[in-house]
Amino acid sequence: MFHRRQLITALSTLVLLAGCSGDAEQPAATAAAPAPEPVAADPVLPDAVVAHGMAGMNSITFSGTAWRVRNSFRQTRTASPPWPERDEITNYVRTLDLGSVASRATGDTFASDLFLNPPVAGVYQQNVTPETAAWGQQLEYWLTPWGFLKGAQANNATETSATVDGQQLTAISWQPPAPVSPGGIQYTVTGYVGADNLVQRVETRVEDSFMGDMLVTNVYSGYADMGGVQVPATIEQQRGGGGIFGVSVTAASLNPGNATELLTVPPPAAPPGPPPGGAPGAAPAELSQELAPGIYLITGGYQALAMDFNEFVAVFEAGQPEARGEAILAETKRLFPDKEIRYLINSHPHADHTGGLPPFVREGATIITHGNNVEFMNMALSTPRTLLGEPTLAPKFENITTWPHVIENGDRRLELHYVPNLHTDGMLVAVVPGLLMFEADFTLPVGGAMANPFVIDLANYVDQNNIDFEQYIAVHASPTPQTKADLMATIGK
Repeated sequence: MFHRRQLITALSTLVLLAGCSGDAEQPAATAAAPAPEPVAADPVLPDAVVAHGMAGMNSITFSGTAWRVRNSFRQTRTASPPWPERDEITNYVRTLDLGSVASRATGDTFASDLFLNPPVAGVYQQNVTPETAAWGQQLEYWLTPWGFLKGAQANNATETSATVDGQQLTAISWQPPAPVSPGGIQYTVTGYVGADNLVQRVETRVEDSFMGDMLVTNVYSGYADMGGVQVPATIEQQRGGGGIFGVSVTAASLNPGNATELLTVPPPAAPPGPPPGGAPGAAPAELSQELAPGIYLITGGYQALAMDFNEFVAVFEAGQPEARGEAILAETKRLFPDKEIRYLINSHPHADHTGGLPPFVREGATIITHGNNVEFMNMALSTPRTLLGEPTLAPKFENITTWPHVIENGDRRLELHYVPNLHTDGMLVAVVPGLLMFEADFTLPVGGAMANPFVIDLANYVDQNNIDFEQYIAVHASPTPQTKADLMATIGK
């Protein structure tokens, strides 16, 4: 089929060749030739709708196998992509309703967790309904080829040429009237269409307290005719520069007769009852606890360690979410008024240990973390935050190449140790010699359970390096006090 874009390109080429042939022999012009009429941009959208077989499409179902990054995005073993550890999803089925913003995907999983427990069977599902208000959920519908083209038809899409990975494509962009970002800015969806009029990728941005205007991209390839509809055989969603979810499509159906059943979201499970022993106790009334002169444990969800170094203060851990980081910062300022908070020490790059960083970045604190984490964390924290209605952050990192790293000033000494383990390749623990170790996620076993491999890694590291401390204090607070002896018991010492 000879499309309009090809025709315009061919005519433009003929005009260019005619104007260039025999230029040296052309007589001088006696009058200016009239300027050519501007040629309207070739409208690709109608051709793309036809190419995808959307005429008469009310719904579509596709199926195959899928995968998702193990432990979820920003809970991976390495901070920066690629993230090769994946969990498979079998019996994957997804249905989209083109008459409303509705989508449902289901599948079966057999997944591991962050703490290396044996994999367990589970059910995968992803639901978008017409009542879904949050853009972070809606985008899962609009980033599909069919949802994207539907949105473009309804929202005055614009078109322009674009080069992606060296390939000339047409970029189609549109903005939904709602929802609107917290900063009062409309979201934008952009799809890239190839010469075959098929959607190759669709992207948008969503606000994130850690990653700013976070880019979310769906990439499509290997289109094939499945039931009279062009369907991509391979789908991958990317965030933070790496793949976090993918589908290998093996079958599709246009307007399936059981679409209503496939789109029906089951009622939520009943909430669990109270834990054994009654309702949980109230949160501690105090905001902090003095461990030694000038050294405080900031208590509550996601504990932090604040330490006075005479000329400045260092804080280990910022917590999750951003509000927790703000609370830790406020308590540190209360404990040490009018003193510079020079360092924020990050244990590791997982989402639940980095969400509280922005308040400390605004404060001007320098982040100390392992070098394996710096590239990703700097990219995330430096991303513009227009959707949030906030100025762009300017994070500072200290480039540390040798471990342990010592922060020392006056009579205060804090040692930061890098402990290689399978939980993350960028984990730090803090030691105040003779007093305490402060750690995140090296959770000791309870009730006779076996210690996980990375707790054993820490115990062996302490033993081999003769690290001296008494109290063993966790970011995730233990219900009972723990000591070095409890840690060493995991390796029989």
